[in-house]
Amino acid sequence: MDDERQEWISKRAYGLWEKAGRPHGKDREHWEQAERERAELERVALPEHLKRKRNSTEADDATSAAVASTKGMLPRNRGKVLPAAPRGRPKASQTGPAGGATTS
Repeated sequence: MDDERQEWISKRAYGLWEKAGRPHGKDREHWEQAERERAELERVALPEHLKRKRNSTEADDATSAAVASTKGMLPRNRGKVLPAAPRGRPKASQTGPAGGATTS
């Protein structure tokens, strides 16, 4: 039994014991009830792929598929320097009547 599961069962059994009024000699009953509750929680609440232990660097099939589907969505200019936008006021040849910039 792994440590996290053991700790959950221990805390739950303690909570059951307190809720029952801290009766003497009922520790085994509370422990078994906590084990049943944990087993039910694992059966219902945890998806199958999370029940398996694996290296944290491994990706499950759904994650791999999601990453693969975004491959074509990445910008093409990654790592390239783009030209800077022009600075300052437009030159006289770029302005129209009343000093506004032309749109051509």
